[in-house]
Order: sequence, then structure tokens, then C-alpha cells
Amino acid sequence: MTAKDSGKGKINERIAAFAAGILLLIVILITSTQAVCYWIPGWWRSEYAKYDTPQYVTGEMSLDDAVYITEQMLEYCIGRIDTLDDTEATIDGVTAPFFTEREKQHLADCRNIFLGAVRFRIIAILMIIGLLMAVWFSVRERHGIDGSDKDNEVRSVSKDVSRLFARGYLISLAAFVLFAVFLVILGMNDFTYLFTKFHHVFFDNDLWILDPRVDNLVNVMQESVFADAAVWIGSIWAAVSAILAGISLLIIKKTPGTCI
Repeated sequence: MTAKDSGKGKINERIAAFAAGILLLIVILITSTQAVCYWIPGWWRSEYAKYDTPQYVTGEMSLDDAVYITEQMLEYCIGRIDTLDDTEATIDGVTAPFFTEREKQHLADCRNIFLGAVRFRIIAILMIIGLLMAVWFSVRERHGIDGSDKDNEVRSVSKDVSRLFARGYLISLAAFVLFAVFLVILGMNDFTYLFTKFHHVFFDNDLWILDPRVDNLVNVMQESVFADAAVWIGSIWAAVSAILAGISLLIIKKTPGTCI
């Protein structure tokens, strides 16, 4: 391999490591979102009790019913149930289907986003594995491995690959954090604006604009609950990302090399 080819190979390896870092951070974000929505026992009940959610519903509704319709909605969005037609709640003493047609159409869009994110997470993990393999073979070729001392050669390549991906992750994390800080500042200044822009990005229709006089879903899913969810998701993502950053720094410290 010529010096020119070696230099080009190093650049490609760094790009691949950075891309893998971005994909990993997205995987963590998707998983953090799923954790808050589905895996933390009693999270929705706690939030609804905190903000006394039933008081905002048009009509008298219990906390239990508010939690129930939310759990059904989430089960639908993740694909565990196929319809919300049979989801009922008791309002003003009358038990009837909770979701309006417009709400069900909007939640069908939400379902597509949820399931799309889950599918993308699988694809992202496969891409990370593919990038790892590609970098491994690139570093191996650049080192001119001939198989004469297999154990030492594998150890040498492993150190370089580990260092590459550790630094790639840290660079991608820095970029991600800068973007996240921008969003946090924007959200603290005007969460409604950020909330609205989010819907403009992810939805190509106006079904998400609901009338609180008719559509009780918007009365149950208050912006304050979404804001808390964003904080929880961000906190979980930050904690996991920080742990991986610590591991990455440790790898760089313990595997000195010239591949970066």
C-alpha cells in the first residue's frame, strides 16, 4: 500500500468511525425514548397526578381512565394492538369510545413514526457492525498483516480499531451535544415553538392540530407532560452517552497509537 493510499485509508476509517458514533447516539436516543414511554413503571400515572391531568379534560374523567387510554395509545403506536376503536373511557358517567376519528388518524401517523424508529434502530445497529468490520479490514490491510504472528497482529489491529472508534464516538458526541444544547436553549425559551416545529418535521399533514373542545387527547397529553418526557429522555441519553464517553477516553488513554 502506498503512502497516498494509506492516508486515504486513514481518512475513510475516521469518517466510518464518526458515522458509527452518530448511529450509536441515535440508537441510544430511540432506546431512551422507548424507555420513558414503555419501561418506567408508573411514569405516566405519576405525571398525570403531578399535573392533575383529568381537570383539563372536557367533562369529568378519572385518573385511572386517563392512564388507561394513554397505555392503549402507546400499545397501538408500538404495534401491539391494531386498533383504538374499542378503547373506551368514562366521562361524565358515560362510557364510550375515547378517540375521535381525527385523533385516530393522527395516532396512525404516530404509529408509523414509532415503528419506523424501531426498524431504523435495527438497521443502524447492523450498519455499525458493518462499519466496524470495514474499518477492521482497512486497518489490517494498512498494517500489512501477513499472518506470521497472528496473536500480536490481531492485538495491534484491535488497539487501532478501538482507538479509532473511541475517538470517532467522542467527536460525534461533541457534535450531538452542540445540537442538543441548541435545542434545549430553544425549548427553554419557547417550548411551544419547538413542539410545533417538531410536528412540522415529522408530520406532513395538520392532523396533529387538535381542538380541545372536541379532541380530549390534546387535553390529556399536555405540553407540560411532553416537556417532562423530553427531560427524562435527554437525561437517560446523556447518562448512557457519558458512560460510553468515559469508556472511550479510557480506551484512548490505554491504547496509545498513531492511527488517529
